[in-house]
Amino acid sequence: MPELKPIIFYDIPCVVPGQAWSANTMKTRYCLTFKGLPFETVWLELPKIKLFYEQNSLAPTGTSWDRIKGTPTPMHTLPVIMDPNTNRLITDSFAIAQYLDEQYPDTPKVLPNNTAALVHVFHTAFFNTIKGTIMLASFRGAQKLNPESKEYYIRTREELFGIPWEQFATPEKREKQWNVLRAAYNTVDGWYAKSSGQFMLGDTPCLADFTVAGLCKWIQYYFENQEWEEVKSWNGGRWGKLVEATDRYLDCSK
Repeated sequence: MPELKPIIFYDIPCVVPGQAWSANTMKTRYCLTFKGLPFETVWLELPKIKLFYEQNSLAPTGTSWDRIKGTPTPMHTLPVIMDPNTNRLITDSFAIAQYLDEQYPDTPKVLPNNTAALVHVFHTAFFNTIKGTIMLASFRGAQKLNPESKEYYIRTREELFGIPWEQFATPEKREKQWNVLRAAYNTVDGWYAKSSGQFMLGDTPCLADFTVAGLCKWIQYYFENQEWEEVKSWNGGRWGKLVEATDRYLDCSK
C-alpha cells in the first residue's frame, strides 16, 4: 500500500484527556486501528458539531423528536472522517465502515464476506435491545463531559425526553433500566452463543463486535465501578473478555 496521509477522525472529548466519550465514535476508532490505517483525532465539543456540519455542507444524519416543542429536530452526530487521500467526508459509523472496506481493500475487512446487510441488521437489533436504558446511560455519561458539552447535552436531553434532568435516573428508573440492560445482554449473549468463536463471525472481530465492545467500554468508562464489575461478570464473563480482546484496537493515542 502506498504511503497514506492520516485520515482525520472527528470525535467527542471528555474530562479525561485523550479518552473517547462516545460508544458510537468508538466503533470508527476500532475500525481504523483494526485496519492499520493512519489517522489523527480532531476533538469537537458537542455544541460545535452542528456548525461543523454546516461549514462542510453535510446533511444531518437523522432526526429526533423534540417532546417540548413537538417538532422533529435534525441530528448532527459524530463520528465523521475526512480522508485527505480521496478528499471525502463521510458521516455515520456504518457508512464509514463500508467506505473504509471499499477504499482500502487490502486491509482487514470489518464487514467481511458480503456481510454488510447482516451486520446492519445486527446493528439495528442491538440498539433496539438497549434503547430502554438511554436515560440512565445519558445521566451517567454526562458526568464525564467537559463543561461546554455537559451543559449542551443536559439541555438537549431534557428537550428530547420532555422531563427534568433529575428525573432521568431516580432509584426506581435506575433499577428498571438496569434490568432492561441485563435482559439486553442476555439476548445478545444468545446471538454470540451461535458463533463458532469468541466473536460474532468466529475468531476475528468485525463491526458487530466493535459495536458491542463500544457499549461495554462506555459502561466501563462512565458508569460506576461496581456497575461495570457486574456487567463484565454477566453471561460467564463474556463482556469482560470481549473488552480485553478488542482493547488493542481502541487506540486513543492519535
